[in-house]
Amino acid sequence: MQHAMLGASKAHRWMTCPASIQLEATIPNEQQSFFAAEGTAAHALAEECLLKQKPPEHFIGVEFEGFVVDEVMASHVATYVDFCNSQPADESHVELRVDYSEWAAGGFGTADYVTLHDGVLHVIDLKYGQGLKVFANQNQQLMLYGLGAAYEFTDKVDTVSMTIVQPRLDHIDTYSMRAKDLFRWAEDVVKPAARKTLSPDPEYKPSKKACHFCKAKPTCRALAKHNYSLTLSSFDNLEEPLLVQVPHTLNVEEIGHLLPKMDALIGWAQGVQKHAHKLLTNGGILPNYKLVAGRGQRKWVDAVVAEEALIQMLGGEAFTSKIISPTQAEKALGKAKYGEIIDLIHKPEGRPQLAPDTDPRPAVKPEAADFFTDISNEEKSQ
Repeated sequence: MQHAMLGASKAHRWMTCPASIQLEATIPNEQQSFFAAEGTAAHALAEECLLKQKPPEHFIGVEFEGFVVDEVMASHVATYVDFCNSQPADESHVELRVDYSEWAAGGFGTADYVTLHDGVLHVIDLKYGQGLKVFANQNQQLMLYGLGAAYEFTDKVDTVSMTIVQPRLDHIDTYSMRAKDLFRWAEDVVKPAARKTLSPDPEYKPSKKACHFCKAKPTCRALAKHNYSLTLSSFDNLEEPLLVQVPHTLNVEEIGHLLPKMDALIGWAQGVQKHAHKLLTNGGILPNYKLVAGRGQRKWVDAVVAEEALIQMLGGEAFTSKIISPTQAEKALGKAKYGEIIDLIHKPEGRPQLAPDTDPRPAVKPEAADFFTDISNEEKSQ
């Protein structure tokens, strides 16, 4: 698949950090991850369903991009396909190539589904991932798709509606703006940002979002300096008396300053470790480091022979069994039959997680019983 240098999918990167484009160009592409490959397969299935107007269930057992469609994938893709088909349309386009090179040199992308009806252009984007919820509000990738599509149908468009459908997170989000405002954004924001990427000495502007998936993250000196200074800046006043009785303990204000920086720091550190491991794996030399054998897991040389021997020695104790999980049951039964056992399933609240005050989820109050449970467990383990 051909990709534009100033592609829409990485607009959040090059529009923030102009130097990322030239720096990434020096790094070879890595093999596509399992999750990215799975997303590509889901998109291929969705495209086939919309073009042939057949439900995803029709393709169960059929292979797309190396993945065989099962009930789970069919169910999730159906959410997207049904949403697309529910939109009023005088005309519709599947996998429409859109061009926004008027504002970003060589800029183009592929919009998953586009409809046009009564002056409203609707751009719909399928996100098959479930690791990170993606929102439509001022989403630069989606806005570039909308920009290219609006440019294609200029005389027919008054409003551009942009929607992200993320079925595995049960998430559908829409953001709309007037076409004239989208073109103004292109002139005022996109064009200057695109020009900066072509500078002989482009600016580095590391940020949590821009650097998250950047290929150059492990070796980027600007990011290393940024993270180093970001962390140390929280300790500028450590020589002053602290508000707590223990002088060598961080106070709550300092911890509060450090927490927002942790995700970016951890992601960067893991990227550096992964790069170092790859360097040594490929035969490179890294001063003061080497590869050593990790801890392996014991396995049967021949499972059949081991089974026969253990049956003779242990009888029924040679085997263990447990009920399948609700997720496995849903996959095995299919959506319809799974509904028959829904009352047998309980989904407890997840373990409390740290989140900033800006997070839309309500705060949870720890129960006193939880602390007593932890204490009793610790006592039992001692």
